[in-house]
Amino acid sequence: MNTRKSLDEKVLAHLGDRVVLKPLTRWNDAYKEFPRYVMEYLCARYVDPADPSIGQHKIDRLLNEHYVGSEGKELIKSRIKEKGEYTILGQFQVRLDASRDHYWAEVPAIGESYVRVSPSILHKFSDVLLTCGAWGTAILEYDSTYELGRKKYPFYIKQFTPFQVTRLDLDDYIEKRRLFTTNEWIDLIITSIGFEPERFNEREKYLMLLRLVPFVEANYNLIELGPRETGKTYTYRNTSSHSFVLSGSRATPATLFFNQNTRKVGILGQKDIVFFDEIAHTEFSDAASTISVLKDYMQTGRFSRGNNEYNAQASIVLGGNIDTDIKNKKPIVSYKHFFSVLPVDLQDTAFLDRIHAFLPGWEMPKIRTENYAQGYGFITDYLAEIFNRLRRTNYSISIERYAKIEGLTSRNQTAIQKTAAGLLKLIYPHQDIDSIQYEDYSLCIRHAIEHRSRVIDQLAIIAPEEFSSNSLRGC
Repeated sequence: MNTRKSLDEKVLAHLGDRVVLKPLTRWNDAYKEFPRYVMEYLCARYVDPADPSIGQHKIDRLLNEHYVGSEGKELIKSRIKEKGEYTILGQFQVRLDASRDHYWAEVPAIGESYVRVSPSILHKFSDVLLTCGAWGTAILEYDSTYELGRKKYPFYIKQFTPFQVTRLDLDDYIEKRRLFTTNEWIDLIITSIGFEPERFNEREKYLMLLRLVPFVEANYNLIELGPRETGKTYTYRNTSSHSFVLSGSRATPATLFFNQNTRKVGILGQKDIVFFDEIAHTEFSDAASTISVLKDYMQTGRFSRGNNEYNAQASIVLGGNIDTDIKNKKPIVSYKHFFSVLPVDLQDTAFLDRIHAFLPGWEMPKIRTENYAQGYGFITDYLAEIFNRLRRTNYSISIERYAKIEGLTSRNQTAIQKTAAGLLKLIYPHQDIDSIQYEDYSLCIRHAIEHRSRVIDQLAIIAPEEFSSNSLRGC
């Protein structure tokens, strides 16, 4: 039986409503403004894979009637007022206004930040609405009589249906893992992030899994350098709403750490991952100070702004391009060291030594149409929330028991432990310290050592008096 067909049948039999046929979620480029999980939710609900056209028309109609572009805000507010209530589709987030003892919803679709929200909605969906927010459909009412402090607040969210997972059971996910072989599970994860596993060899699959370690391991620092169009940005933009892509722009302390004007914590305190895309073109304002704070954060998970210190768990991922000999899958020989493609301010050994793993992106194939997923995979938002939960589990005790890494520097030990722990969480979430087998963890540890060694090898070229390329040999 065809491997793809066999896996799909097993996935449907055991996972049911947790999965979606991935090709359906790319059917219409007209809706690129929506997060991937929104389209997956709609496809899973409305589209029959055997006859997708009817469901696609339903989705077209739903989005055309209830999604509000920036140009239609005033029209929709008018409809809410004139009709008394109106259903809209968009993004919603709630905050507590302690000074007024009031909860307010922010509704970008109508350009309003002071929208009242039903207590029953808060009770049911507070975990998501009060944190990262959620996409969904909502019925908005208009009540011109409601006043607070002599000011009218007429808009009110009466009902809300999210387009994403708001509650899940990690234990159920772990139990379902027991129903699949290791190879089947790896292929399911690869499919779930949008790629067709049959197009990649085992080595390439493990490198794809390494890209996912920052999703399941808090405060993890990864760099990937390779040719263009290998799926780096695609992975970090589409795998989870907890990931933030900073694309070759200016990185400021306000953006990363804390905005003194708005009194809001930056993206490091809001997201699970901050991906610096096109890192060679990223500029750091007040570079010395910003990178100094970033270095401290990468080491401790804390940063200070003013008189306050903040804890965060965001992983740092640096992604960039490096000129590659595609045929031989290695960087061209003209580089003195591979970190030379980074901005000069980042070519600091203290900063680079905090990177836990260096993914060799030059080994990854170019992504072509046929490389995208063809079968069933986990719904993106479901998997994103599972990954978020896995960040709270500690696998380091397994690594400490089995990995012989005594005598290494603390940074080398931490790097190896975190990388191996992340891979174990992804592949073997159902195993514990008593049941895990040698063949299950040894490959993960070897990958962890290899990818940390690549960091040290480059540091040994930059500062041979401080670093030795042989420091991890024999582990």
